[in-house]
Amino acid sequence: MQSKISTFFKPSSSSSSVSPKPADPSPILHEDDELSIWEKKQHQQLSTYKRRAPNPQWRGSDCGRDSQLAKTPVSDVDSPRPESMALGKTVTKNKKRSYAQYHLDLGQSDFLLHTCAVCGVMYVTGDQEDEKAHKGFHNDYTRGIQFKGWCNERVVYEPKVGGGRILLVLDSDPPAQRNKVEKVVTMMETELGSGWILPKLFKVYLFVLSARIVGCLVAEPITKAHKVLSSAVDGSSNSASATTNKTKLFSLQFGEIKFQREVIRKAPSAPEPLNEYFTGAIICEKEAVPAVCGIRAIWVTPANRRKHIATHLLDALRKNFCMGLVLEHSQLAFSQLTSAGNALVSNYIGGGNFLLYNTNNVAS
Repeated sequence: MQSKISTFFKPSSSSSSVSPKPADPSPILHEDDELSIWEKKQHQQLSTYKRRAPNPQWRGSDCGRDSQLAKTPVSDVDSPRPESMALGKTVTKNKKRSYAQYHLDLGQSDFLLHTCAVCGVMYVTGDQEDEKAHKGFHNDYTRGIQFKGWCNERVVYEPKVGGGRILLVLDSDPPAQRNKVEKVVTMMETELGSGWILPKLFKVYLFVLSARIVGCLVAEPITKAHKVLSSAVDGSSNSASATTNKTKLFSLQFGEIKFQREVIRKAPSAPEPLNEYFTGAIICEKEAVPAVCGIRAIWVTPANRRKHIATHLLDALRKNFCMGLVLEHSQLAFSQLTSAGNALVSNYIGGGNFLLYNTNNVAS
């Protein structure tokens, strides 16, 4: 026969620490009563459950899973958990949103790129980097490139009126000075065209005013040039100096009343081309003459024009191009001229008798 259940249990340590009491005869308990006492005092385990707040991200087919996860032990609730959980995936809250700029293509001519009417640069409107780059180039083009100066400057001319100074840069100068010249030439190419302004052998005159380069003249040594016909510049010929070439009178009489009509033949409005050097505005002589100084390009920033800066650059060129020799106005040769350049040269020379040269006829 099996022994009673009480024989399998030993007295606890708590009971041994208590002061001894006189042994009283305890009544004999039933084995079911001893088991209930042991469950209540020695090995009692409590499990508490707390309902979590419903998650709005769980929808539809997740209802069954919600019912399973609705109740969790308190110990699990207090432990660190992800911010939210759905179907085993961690969802990050408070995520920064990325905003993108969208445009509507309605057939605009400048939908992607906008061209500045002043500096001619194409940029994307709404793009901060593009707009910042355009703003910097626009300021340099209209007001001049910022210039702090060099330690070894070659000052060749200082105007008496208006201030400023003119620096000379040669093709043999240090890279820092040549890089500055190339940056100025980039501004000039926006208006005059690219790929031809800066030759291999050059003398560049920079006009510096208020810590900015506001004007530039590019010159080179040449061997020959061609004279310009005055009739091509003035737009009139010697035979057309008179307003009329021939006058004829026609009369018509009705009885005693007589009518006369006068017919005037006007000279041709423009001279005809005389040779291959005619470009539509200027006619040159076919035979070349010796020349030493050729001016490839001359340019002034738009905000500093009408201040005689180009005139000062031409004066500095005549006095410093040849060592110990001052060139005459008529000894300056120019390359292809725009309408504004034609007006500048005519006013500086004092007439239409100046020289033009081909950029290929340069000194070796």
